[in-house]
Amino acid sequence: MHPARLSLLLAGVFAIVGLPANAATLRSDTAVVSARSAAAFFAARHAASSKNGLLIASAEAPVRSRSAWPDATNTGVPPGTILTDYKDECVITENNFVVNGKTVNCSLSIQASNVIIKNSKINGQVILDTDRPGSKLWSFSMFDSEVDAGTIQQSAVGWGNLQVLRSNIHGGVTSVQCDETSSSCLVQDSYLHGQYMPEGQDWHLGGFLSDGGRNITLRHNYIICDHPVNSVGGGCTGDVNLIPNFDAIKGALIENNFFGANTYLSYCTYGGEKKNSKFPHSYNVIYKNNILMRGANKKCGAYGPVTNFNATNTGNLWLDNFWDDGTVVHPAN
Repeated sequence: MHPARLSLLLAGVFAIVGLPANAATLRSDTAVVSARSAAAFFAARHAASSKNGLLIASAEAPVRSRSAWPDATNTGVPPGTILTDYKDECVITENNFVVNGKTVNCSLSIQASNVIIKNSKINGQVILDTDRPGSKLWSFSMFDSEVDAGTIQQSAVGWGNLQVLRSNIHGGVTSVQCDETSSSCLVQDSYLHGQYMPEGQDWHLGGFLSDGGRNITLRHNYIICDHPVNSVGGGCTGDVNLIPNFDAIKGALIENNFFGANTYLSYCTYGGEKKNSKFPHSYNVIYKNNILMRGANKKCGAYGPVTNFNATNTGNLWLDNFWDDGTVVHPAN
């Protein structure tokens, strides 16, 4: 990661501002969602409406069961998998290299193309640094695995040219991060949660982060930033943070996800605008068919469900996004 990027992140670009004085008593509502139940989430019908030419909601809210979402019971290493210790290099430079059925007790640095990680537990990060020379040719895919990034002040998985499927990602300050130099990122059927922050440190956490980029797809994940706010105001920015610090977001599809609630999370999602950035606008950002949990304050986050989404930008779309009670969630600029 470039020093400029790290210094900007450490400066608190994604700060939670103006939280209540009792913010340290954050309440998380994750337990409600993780309960397995065959009961339908909701069935509600809504009329189509539009704002500035943008279709807000149409036809019928989907019927969903609580067990339909990824969680710790249906992501990660499949039950019955026998893991053996990983004894190869932690810096992977061999194309088409496969890590299968391993316990990995180091952070993996991906510096090769078509690396596969599957059916494995990684006690560390999995990072493909897209700022490094030659990284445009590198890529990795992770299937049915668990990543515990521990106490590091970086993302658990990042920073691009990646696919993550059916995986359980926790630890670090952000579960998955994709940067502006990435060619593509896909996160699907995965559980992003359990971020880390020490007491007394003003860190800023999230489930997914892009600070600029393209070809981003988040599909059918359960995403929550669930760490309590601490005594110095550090805590969660949002579940999904599209914040154009280093470039515009130039294509992001956020569909069929569950956004978890935290009372002192700022907003559940930041939608790609940032007025004081060199790149203030984002384009082709699509949110559709997502469910947002209301939580204890009925707003998902401290201030609301969504901010900094501009419905008038080219290609931006907000379609069929609902609260977990079946009512429509409207976008906000």
